[in-house]
Amino acid sequence: MKKTMLFLLVFVAIGSLTILPMAEAKAFRVKWGATSVRSSGYAHAVLFAKAVNQAYPGEISVTVVETGGWVENLSRMRIGLLKLAQVNPVSAYTVYNGLYDFKDQKNTNIRMLAATAISTFTFVAGKETGVTTLEGLNGIKMASNPLTTSERLARMLLEANDIKPVYKWGGTSSNLEAMKAKTVDAWGRPGWRDGGITELALSRPLNCLPVTDEHLKKYNAKFPAHGKSIISFGGQYKGQDKDYQTLAFVEGEMCDKDMPADVIYKILKAVYAKRAEMAKVDASFKEGGLVNFPKLSMEYLDVPLHPGAVKFYRELGMKIPESLLPPEMK
Repeated sequence: MKKTMLFLLVFVAIGSLTILPMAEAKAFRVKWGATSVRSSGYAHAVLFAKAVNQAYPGEISVTVVETGGWVENLSRMRIGLLKLAQVNPVSAYTVYNGLYDFKDQKNTNIRMLAATAISTFTFVAGKETGVTTLEGLNGIKMASNPLTTSERLARMLLEANDIKPVYKWGGTSSNLEAMKAKTVDAWGRPGWRDGGITELALSRPLNCLPVTDEHLKKYNAKFPAHGKSIISFGGQYKGQDKDYQTLAFVEGEMCDKDMPADVIYKILKAVYAKRAEMAKVDASFKEGGLVNFPKLSMEYLDVPLHPGAVKFYRELGMKIPESLLPPEMK
């Protein structure tokens, strides 16, 4: 009897050694670099992370990280501080190829997941200034967020059109307060119904400044593929009564090429499953076309996809352009 009990105890002990490692398998943890908490982009990352965490509890754990913006995300990606992050696909393209202001920061380890939305870029000036055109920004004090995609692309557009504001640097919150206090008179922000401009328009009457075809022509002449237009529908902000043309701003998601393919595949599956639900609660996603992000990705991306993303899009029956296939799959 004692021998039998001893045998059973040894059997159970051996069995527990076999089973416990499987039960205690740790989730794959990754930080999703977003942007400022005052930006709609941060809310988007939160929605994505929630979808993934709910779809794969105990398997994949995503934590959203506030950053200085998408340009900073590119820098963090290059030095290995981020493996997954938001990005403007045009900026990702310039880094991947080492062009323009990123010629010394080339990074061919970037891979794309998706182009998730296309939004407006809104240039505003205080109504009392009388500025109604981009040309009117010459010599005007303009709030600008250093090292962010919004600052970079706005500056490049104005530079291509020989428009020279007097830039005053600050973060999103400090720029908002500066505009409210009228220590600066102009600002540029991406996103449908951007929270910063929405709040500002409640306390300071604003003029929205259109981006014309001629502006875009000069922009593309100096920085090819950068200038795309979109219509900003009337009613987005207090005082904006009419539709007008402005700069299109594309939101995307990128990762390091060494991210596990199954993780990237599952992240996209989770986002795809919740895309209609997300679009109902977020204006940028509703207006920006999140529900059609696979189609947007094929049209607006120029940096190769991650292999996990290739698998995802192929399962949807998408025809993937040769230029979007990563080197490791050729």
